[in-house]
Amino acid sequence: MSSDTSSRFPCYFISHGGPTLVIDYKNDEHKFFQQWGNKVLKEIKPKAIVVISAHWQAKGEIRVGKFEGETPIIYDFGGFAEELYRQKYQSKGSQELADKIIDLLKKAEFKVTADTTRGLDHGVWVPLKVAIPDPKDLPIVQVSLTRQASYEYNVKVGRALAPLRDEGILIIGSGMYVHNLSDSFSRFDRETNTFSQDVLPYTVPFARDLDKIVIDSKGEERENQLIKMIDHPLLRQAHPTDEHFVPLHVAAGAAGQDPGKKMFESCFSGMSWGSVEFCASE
Repeated sequence: MSSDTSSRFPCYFISHGGPTLVIDYKNDEHKFFQQWGNKVLKEIKPKAIVVISAHWQAKGEIRVGKFEGETPIIYDFGGFAEELYRQKYQSKGSQELADKIIDLLKKAEFKVTADTTRGLDHGVWVPLKVAIPDPKDLPIVQVSLTRQASYEYNVKVGRALAPLRDEGILIIGSGMYVHNLSDSFSRFDRETNTFSQDVLPYTVPFARDLDKIVIDSKGEERENQLIKMIDHPLLRQAHPTDEHFVPLHVAAGAAGQDPGKKMFESCFSGMSWGSVEFCASE
Protein backbone atom coordinates (compact mmCIF):
# COMPACT_ATOMS: atom_id res chain seq x y z
CA MET A 1 0.00 0.00 0.00
CA SER A 2 1.27 3.47 -0.79
CA SER A 3 -0.07 6.98 -0.54
CA ASP A 4 -0.83 7.22 -4.26
CA THR A 5 -3.48 4.49 -4.10
CA SER A 6 -7.17 4.89 -3.42
CA SER A 7 -7.06 2.28 -0.64
CA ARG A 8 -8.06 3.38 2.82
CA PHE A 9 -5.02 3.45 5.05
CA PRO A 10 -4.94 1.42 8.27
CA CYS A 11 -5.35 2.96 11.68
CA TYR A 12 -3.84 1.79 14.94
CA PHE A 13 -4.04 1.52 18.67
CA ILE A 14 -0.61 1.22 20.26
CA SER A 15 0.44 0.69 23.86
CA HIS A 16 3.29 3.13 24.39
CA GLY A 17 4.57 2.20 27.85
CA GLY A 18 6.97 4.53 29.63
CA PRO A 19 9.87 6.66 28.41
CA THR A 20 12.37 3.85 29.06
CA LEU A 21 11.04 2.20 25.89
CA VAL A 22 13.51 4.39 23.99
CA ILE A 23 16.58 2.83 25.63
CA ASP A 24 15.33 -0.68 26.44
CA TYR A 25 16.87 -2.01 23.25
CA LYS A 26 16.66 -5.69 24.16
CA ASN A 27 13.02 -5.69 25.27
CA ASP A 28 10.34 -7.27 23.10
CA GLU A 29 8.34 -4.03 23.18
CA HIS A 30 11.25 -2.07 21.70
CA LYS A 31 11.76 -4.71 19.01
CA PHE A 32 8.06 -4.65 18.16
CA PHE A 33 8.07 -0.91 17.55
CA GLN A 34 11.15 -1.21 15.35
CA GLN A 35 9.42 -3.87 13.25
CA TRP A 36 6.18 -1.92 13.08
CA GLY A 37 8.00 1.26 12.06
CA ASN A 38 9.77 -0.61 9.30
CA LYS A 39 6.37 -1.75 7.98
CA VAL A 40 4.95 1.77 8.18
CA LEU A 41 7.82 3.28 6.22
CA LYS A 42 8.41 0.54 3.64
CA GLU A 43 4.95 -0.91 3.05
CA ILE A 44 2.31 1.61 4.12
CA LYS A 45 4.19 4.81 3.23
CA PRO A 46 1.85 7.40 4.75
CA LYS A 47 1.81 11.07 3.86
CA ALA A 48 1.42 12.06 7.52
CA ILE A 49 0.62 10.70 10.98
CA VAL A 50 -2.04 11.88 13.43
CA VAL A 51 -1.69 10.72 17.04
CA ILE A 52 -4.19 10.88 19.89
CA SER A 53 -2.21 10.32 23.08
CA ALA A 54 -3.30 9.50 26.63
CA HIS A 55 -1.08 12.29 27.92
CA TRP A 56 -2.88 15.31 26.49
CA GLN A 57 -6.30 15.96 27.97
CA ALA A 58 -7.81 19.35 27.21
CA LYS A 59 -10.55 20.79 29.39
CA GLY A 60 -13.92 21.03 27.65
CA GLU A 61 -12.56 20.87 24.11
CA ILE A 62 -10.21 19.18 21.67
CA ARG A 63 -6.90 20.84 20.88
CA VAL A 64 -4.84 20.23 17.77
CA GLY A 65 -1.10 20.83 17.63
CA LYS A 66 -0.36 23.30 14.86
CA PHE A 67 3.28 23.62 13.83
CA GLU A 68 4.90 24.00 10.43
CA GLY A 69 8.59 23.64 11.22
CA GLU A 70 10.12 21.36 13.82
CA THR A 71 7.68 20.37 16.55
CA PRO A 72 9.12 20.53 20.08
CA ILE A 73 8.85 17.59 22.47
CA ILE A 74 8.04 17.69 26.16
CA TYR A 75 9.43 15.53 28.95
CA ASP A 76 6.16 14.89 30.73
CA PHE A 77 7.57 12.37 33.21
CA GLY A 78 9.59 12.47 36.40
CA GLY A 79 12.05 10.33 38.31
CA PHE A 80 13.73 8.68 35.34
CA ALA A 81 17.37 8.46 34.26
CA GLU A 82 18.95 11.70 33.04
CA GLU A 83 19.60 10.04 29.70
CA LEU A 84 15.87 10.18 28.96
CA TYR A 85 15.74 13.95 29.43
CA ARG A 86 18.47 14.35 26.81
CA GLN A 87 16.54 12.49 24.14
CA LYS A 88 15.64 14.42 20.99
CA TYR A 89 13.06 13.75 18.32
CA GLN A 90 13.19 15.93 15.26
CA SER A 91 9.85 15.91 13.53
CA LYS A 92 7.80 18.51 11.77
CA GLY A 93 4.15 19.41 11.92
CA SER A 94 1.74 20.52 9.23
CA GLN A 95 -0.46 23.56 9.58
CA GLU A 96 -2.44 22.41 6.56
CA LEU A 97 -3.20 19.04 8.15
CA ALA A 98 -3.96 20.65 11.51
CA ASP A 99 -6.49 22.94 9.82
CA LYS A 100 -8.04 19.95 8.04
CA ILE A 101 -8.39 18.11 11.36
CA ILE A 102 -9.98 21.15 12.95
CA ASP A 103 -12.46 21.43 10.08
CA LEU A 104 -13.43 17.75 10.33
CA LEU A 105 -13.98 18.00 14.07
CA LYS A 106 -15.97 21.22 13.77
CA LYS A 107 -18.21 19.65 11.13
CA ALA A 108 -18.90 16.88 13.65
CA GLU A 109 -19.87 19.62 16.15
CA PHE A 110 -16.90 19.30 18.48
CA LYS A 111 -15.42 22.32 20.20
CA VAL A 112 -11.86 22.47 18.90
CA THR A 113 -8.98 24.95 18.81
CA ALA A 114 -5.43 25.04 17.49
CA ASP A 115 -2.49 24.86 19.89
CA THR A 116 0.78 26.42 18.75
CA THR A 117 2.82 25.95 21.92
CA ARG A 118 2.51 22.42 23.31
CA GLY A 119 5.07 19.92 22.07
CA LEU A 120 4.65 16.21 21.46
CA ASP A 121 4.34 14.28 24.73
CA HIS A 122 5.96 10.93 25.48
CA GLY A 123 2.86 9.05 24.33
CA VAL A 124 3.80 10.28 20.85
CA TRP A 125 7.54 10.81 20.57
CA VAL A 126 8.71 7.82 22.63
CA PRO A 127 7.09 5.05 20.52
CA LEU A 128 7.66 6.97 17.29
CA LYS A 129 11.34 7.55 18.08
CA VAL A 130 11.75 3.78 18.24
CA ALA A 131 9.51 3.10 15.23
CA ILE A 132 10.49 6.03 13.00
CA PRO A 133 13.70 7.53 14.41
CA ASP A 134 14.11 9.97 11.51
CA PRO A 135 10.67 11.05 10.22
CA LYS A 136 12.26 13.44 7.69
CA ASP A 137 9.38 14.73 5.53
CA LEU A 138 6.65 12.82 7.40
CA PRO A 139 4.51 15.36 9.29
CA ILE A 140 3.25 14.36 12.74
CA VAL A 141 0.25 16.12 14.28
CA GLN A 142 -1.00 15.46 17.80
CA VAL A 143 -4.67 15.73 18.74
CA SER A 144 -5.74 15.93 22.37
CA LEU A 145 -8.32 13.98 24.26
CA THR A 146 -11.06 15.85 26.07
CA ARG A 147 -10.83 15.44 29.83
CA GLN A 148 -13.56 13.24 31.35
CA ALA A 149 -15.30 12.75 28.01
CA SER A 150 -17.52 9.70 27.60
CA TYR A 151 -16.58 6.58 25.67
CA GLU A 152 -19.23 7.46 23.09
CA TYR A 153 -17.68 10.92 22.64
CA ASN A 154 -14.29 9.37 21.92
CA VAL A 155 -15.74 6.94 19.39
CA LYS A 156 -17.34 9.90 17.61
CA VAL A 157 -13.99 11.71 17.54
CA GLY A 158 -12.56 8.71 15.70
CA ARG A 159 -15.45 8.70 13.25
CA ALA A 160 -14.88 12.39 12.54
CA LEU A 161 -11.20 11.80 11.81
CA ALA A 162 -11.78 8.70 9.66
CA PRO A 163 -11.81 10.55 6.28
CA LEU A 164 -8.11 11.28 6.77
CA ARG A 165 -7.48 7.59 6.12
CA ASP A 166 -8.60 8.11 2.53
CA GLU A 167 -5.90 10.74 2.08
CA GLY A 168 -2.88 8.63 2.98
CA ILE A 169 -2.80 9.60 6.64
CA LEU A 170 -2.28 7.20 9.55
CA ILE A 171 -4.44 7.66 12.64
CA ILE A 172 -2.91 6.30 15.84
CA GLY A 173 -4.48 6.06 19.28
CA SER A 174 -1.68 5.82 21.86
CA GLY A 175 -2.48 4.48 25.32
CA MET A 176 -2.29 1.08 27.03
CA TYR A 177 -4.46 -2.03 26.68
CA VAL A 178 -4.34 -2.40 30.47
CA HIS A 179 -2.87 0.36 32.64
CA ASN A 180 -2.81 0.22 36.43
CA LEU A 181 0.29 2.20 37.27
CA SER A 182 -0.36 2.20 41.02
CA ASP A 183 -0.52 -1.59 41.25
CA SER A 184 2.52 -1.94 39.01
CA PHE A 185 4.67 0.51 40.98
CA SER A 186 3.68 -1.17 44.24
CA ARG A 187 5.53 -4.20 42.86
CA PHE A 188 8.51 -2.26 41.52
CA ASP A 189 11.92 -3.56 42.61
CA ARG A 190 14.12 -0.53 43.20
CA GLU A 191 17.25 -2.64 43.62
CA THR A 192 17.00 -4.03 40.09
CA ASN A 193 15.00 -1.06 38.75
CA THR A 194 12.43 -3.43 37.23
CA PHE A 195 8.73 -4.14 37.52
CA SER A 196 7.54 -7.48 38.83
CA GLN A 197 6.87 -9.82 35.93
CA ASP A 198 4.05 -11.48 37.88
CA VAL A 199 0.80 -10.73 36.09
CA LEU A 200 -2.01 -9.51 38.33
CA PRO A 201 -5.30 -11.46 38.24
CA TYR A 202 -7.26 -8.86 36.26
CA THR A 203 -4.70 -8.07 33.54
CA VAL A 204 -5.10 -11.00 31.17
CA PRO A 205 -8.88 -11.52 31.63
CA PHE A 206 -9.55 -7.87 30.81
CA ALA A 207 -7.22 -7.99 27.80
CA ARG A 208 -8.93 -11.14 26.52
CA ASP A 209 -12.35 -9.51 26.83
CA LEU A 210 -11.01 -6.55 24.86
CA ASP A 211 -9.74 -8.94 22.20
CA LYS A 212 -13.23 -10.37 21.78
CA ILE A 213 -14.50 -6.88 21.02
CA VAL A 214 -11.66 -5.39 19.04
CA ILE A 215 -10.78 -8.44 16.95
CA ASP A 216 -13.99 -10.47 16.77
CA SER A 217 -16.39 -7.61 15.95
CA LYS A 218 -16.35 -4.47 13.82
CA GLY A 219 -18.30 -1.36 12.92
CA GLU A 220 -21.15 -0.26 15.16
CA GLU A 221 -21.16 -3.55 17.04
CA ARG A 222 -17.54 -3.03 18.07
CA GLU A 223 -18.14 0.61 18.93
CA ASN A 224 -21.18 -0.21 21.06
CA GLN A 225 -19.37 -2.98 22.90
CA LEU A 226 -16.45 -0.66 23.65
CA ILE A 227 -18.87 1.95 24.97
CA LYS A 228 -20.46 -0.70 27.21
CA MET A 229 -17.06 -1.49 28.72
CA ILE A 230 -17.92 1.24 31.23
CA ASP A 231 -19.85 -1.51 33.04
CA HIS A 232 -17.13 -4.17 32.86
CA PRO A 233 -16.50 -5.58 36.36
CA LEU A 234 -12.71 -5.36 35.95
CA LEU A 235 -12.61 -1.91 34.34
CA ARG A 236 -11.40 0.08 37.33
CA GLN A 237 -8.74 -2.46 38.13
CA ALA A 238 -7.51 -2.53 34.54
CA HIS A 239 -7.95 1.22 34.05
CA PRO A 240 -8.39 3.21 37.30
CA THR A 241 -8.65 6.27 35.05
CA ASP A 242 -9.71 6.44 31.41
CA GLU A 243 -6.98 8.37 29.66
CA HIS A 244 -4.97 5.31 28.57
CA PHE A 245 -8.12 3.43 27.54
CA VAL A 246 -10.05 5.90 25.39
CA PRO A 247 -7.43 6.26 22.62
CA LEU A 248 -8.66 2.76 21.74
CA HIS A 249 -12.20 4.12 21.39
CA VAL A 250 -10.91 6.84 19.06
CA ALA A 251 -9.04 4.28 16.96
CA ALA A 252 -12.09 2.00 16.80
CA GLY A 253 -14.27 4.92 15.72
CA ALA A 254 -11.81 5.71 12.93
CA ALA A 255 -11.67 2.02 11.95
CA GLY A 256 -15.33 1.74 10.95
CA GLN A 257 -15.98 -1.64 9.35
CA ASP A 258 -12.32 -2.62 9.12
CA PRO A 259 -11.39 -5.71 11.14
CA GLY A 260 -8.89 -5.51 13.97
CA LYS A 261 -5.72 -7.58 14.13
CA LYS A 262 -3.58 -7.95 17.24
CA MET A 263 -0.03 -6.96 16.35
CA PHE A 264 1.65 -7.42 19.72
CA GLU A 265 1.04 -8.06 23.38
CA SER A 266 3.09 -8.54 26.49
CA CYS A 267 1.76 -8.47 30.04
CA PHE A 268 3.35 -7.83 33.40
CA SER A 269 1.90 -6.77 36.74
CA GLY A 270 -1.07 -4.46 36.01
CA MET A 271 -0.04 -3.67 32.43
CA SER A 272 -0.82 -5.01 28.97
CA TRP A 273 0.99 -3.76 25.88
CA GLY A 274 -1.74 -4.81 23.46
CA SER A 275 -1.42 -3.11 20.08
CA VAL A 276 -3.94 -3.42 17.25
CA GLU A 277 -4.05 -2.72 13.52
CA PHE A 278 -7.39 -1.92 11.89
CA CYS A 279 -7.15 -2.57 8.17
CA ALA A 280 -9.52 -3.65 5.40
CA SER A 281 -6.93 -5.82 3.66
CA GLU A 282 -3.83 -7.74 4.63
